[in-house]
Amino acid sequence: MTPDVHGAPTGGDAFGAMLQDCWAGGGAGSGVRELLERDDGQLYHSDAGLYFTAADAWPDVDQELLRRVRGTVLDIGCGGGRTMAELQGRGHEVLGVDPSPGAVRLCGERGLRAVEATAADLGAVDGEFDTLVMTGNGLGFLESREQAPRVLKELARVARPGAALLGTTFDPARLTAPSETEYRARNVAAGRLPGQWRIRVRYAGLATDWFRYAFLSPDDLAELTAGSPWRIEEIHSGDFHYLAHLVLD
Repeated sequence: MTPDVHGAPTGGDAFGAMLQDCWAGGGAGSGVRELLERDDGQLYHSDAGLYFTAADAWPDVDQELLRRVRGTVLDIGCGGGRTMAELQGRGHEVLGVDPSPGAVRLCGERGLRAVEATAADLGAVDGEFDTLVMTGNGLGFLESREQAPRVLKELARVARPGAALLGTTFDPARLTAPSETEYRARNVAAGRLPGQWRIRVRYAGLATDWFRYAFLSPDDLAELTAGSPWRIEEIHSGDFHYLAHLVLD
């Protein structure tokens, strides 16, 4: 299915609707497309089936992330449950959180445990997890200089002492098109992180609310985590992305 980019979209859970149609159409082979719209008018199309691919087809850094998971797991931004299903199959107890009600519903239909929440407000999530994961550029949920301290503190609230936070992202400077360099320059001039985007998901006449999402260089990540409960244990570089392994002190 091709996302509808014509006319004014209706507010709603576009992300959840996209995931549900993709899963109903066969997952990785459904042909459903995701559309991200940035606030400067840039549109980014991708295959929604990537949310359901098997682990052996994941980017190298996400596969490395799986190798580092220990104990009980909280999956932040779980989407349709790709990572949860893999970890549950490996014997881990996993809980997912996602702001999309449709995504949470789909996880339940797949036999996965998930609740509706954001990284900055985990709501009723309780207990202490050994590993927290943020796959698929999930470190973007740190959002901004202003929001990151709140997110990192909230994640620490549900983590055991010594717990690992495993997340992936990429250095936005790797995007070299003029539209990308200009967008980063405007961010820097406004005092924002270079890779801080304001985006929304559009699908089939629906659009989510606008939200912030940040692509981070290792230096950006070091800035955001300085003074937080988390310290960077290791940066594991991949072909394009990198995996950040943080530890709760």
